[in-house]
Amino acid sequence: MLGRRVGDLQVGEVLGPVEHLLTPFMVREYAHAVEEFSERYHGGDDGTPVAPPTIVHTDKVRLLDTLCPDRSGPARLHLVYDATHHQPVPASRLLSVTGEVSERFERKGRDHMVITFEVRDKITGALYTTYRDTTLMGFRPG
Repeated sequence: MLGRRVGDLQVGEVLGPVEHLLTPFMVREYAHAVEEFSERYHGGDDGTPVAPPTIVHTDKVRLLDTLCPDRSGPARLHLVYDATHHQPVPASRLLSVTGEVSERFERKGRDHMVITFEVRDKITGALYTTYRDTTLMGFRPG
């Protein structure tokens, strides 16, 4: 059973799916926030904007916030990510985000967790993004 905190997750636990509609408004606002000014993110060649590749981070946060709403656990620090973008994500798509805790390990006395994510089109099943995230658990500032 999934824990109520991210720190409770164990290797092999499957997360999701969590579904959401990626609206043109969300794409434009995210593009503004990360200072992406290309027309493809604001209107697109055919009037449909596509999401900036880094928007995948919001999918990760949405999944973890939905499934692990108790934020009282130890602080986390996002260390490394590796994303493969299989195709652009157009706005107005219903997305399905899933994840799996693939690894937990200790390095220099600190706990790390690796979660792999997939972002797919809910209707067609098309794979948009695969994403591997490594997080330092129990972060303590220096």
